This record gives sequence, structure tokens and C-alpha cells, in this order.
Amino acid sequence: MDLTPFLSQARADLAEALALLRDLRLVVCLGNRAQIALLLGAPVRILAATTGAAEGLLQVRQHQPDLLLVSDRLEEGCGVDLVVRVKRRHPRVRTLLLVSQEHRLARIAAALAGGCDGIVAESRLLQGDGLQALRSVLAGGLYLDQSLSAALRGSPEPGGIGRLERLSARERQVLAHVVHGRTNHEIARDLMVSVDTVKTHVRNVLLKLRVRGRIEAVVIGLKLGLVDWPDHGASR
Repeated sequence: MDLTPFLSQARADLAEALALLRDLRLVVCLGNRAQIALLLGAPVRILAATTGAAEGLLQVRQHQPDLLLVSDRLEEGCGVDLVVRVKRRHPRVRTLLLVSQEHRLARIAAALAGGCDGIVAESRLLQGDGLQALRSVLAGGLYLDQSLSAALRGSPEPGGIGRLERLSARERQVLAHVVHGRTNHEIARDLMVSVDTVKTHVRNVLLKLRVRGRIEAVVIGLKLGLVDWPDHGASR
């Protein structure tokens, strides 16, 4: 693909991204060492850089950064698993996942269900999606780029519509929250109900959708367009 037409805007986007990151504390965990080298040359405060998931988790625990930048493919371990573990143990750390394996839709859904704040395809970074993702994540929002959202919606889900129709209005509402990666406690707070009530709704959603866990439910919710991702991301 000829990226020349995007160069001017990409330069402007890079300048804005660096301005957004200037006062933040970052940990980066990327499988591509060239990407790490480029970031180390930028005027941003990188506290630690790793190429493996275990080291990445250790550095997050040690430094408690404002933002974790991670790729799905790492030299050791899995970037999606790292994001999920970080959000479980350090929920205040914002996470931005760069995806090179765009066909692995279940892993993308797993990252969302695990609370990942932003997911963008590496192939879209020079087309403005990287900056949009960064803006949304740093503003406290949730971001899934258009190409990944479209891929999830376009993948077949046999009998999915029928299963979704079995859900009550409240169960659909709870499923939408699950798709956004919210915990039972967060859902209970937003809906002003007890945690036990939320657990009951989640259990009913899983039963009616005939799935074993939240990640499979997220996949169905995304495939059926239960959550419509606006261009600028979605609020949490």
C-alpha cells in the first residue's frame, strides 16, 4: 500500500500524540524491537520497555504507569493476556493494544472483555486511528478502531439473532456493559442495583446465549452490533 498520501497528516498526528504523552509515564511492551527503538528516541517519558509479557507485568507493578502500550504479538507470552492481567491487578493503568493479527477476532474480544481501554490495528496507525485511540483512552474512554469493529460485526454468528432476542431489555443492557469490559461491581454501580443482581443477569445472559463465559458473550454482542462504536471511541 502506498502511504505517501497519508504522510502530511501522519506528521501532524504524531506531533499531537507526542504532546498528549509529554507529561505521562509510560511502560511499553512490544514484540517489535524497532518500534521500541523509535519510541525511545521520542520526547516521551518511558519508564520501562520489554518484549515479553512476564517482564511487562513486572514493570507495570513496579512503576504503576499512566499508560501501558502493548502489542498483541510479543517475543514471549501474549499481549492480550498481559492487558487482561494488568487491568485485573492495576485497573487504574490505561492500556492501548496494537493489533497485527487482525483475523484473531476472539482474542480482540477477549481484550475488550478483560477491560482493555483501546485497541487499534497496526495497519491503521498512519491513517489517524492511532491518534484517535490515544485521545479516547487518555480521556477515560474506550476505543476500538473501525476496521476491527467492522470485522467483528461482519463475521458470521449462526443463530445469533435468535439467541439475542431471548434476552430481556435489562439483560441486553448488562451484556452491553460486559462488552465494554466492565466488572460486576462497575455494572452494579452504573445500573444502581446490587452486585448479586448483576451476577444473576450475567448468568442468565450466558445461559440464553448458550456460551460458557463472558468472552464468548462479548464476541456475540460485537458480531450482532449490540455496541455501536463511534469514530471517536465510546465512553465508559
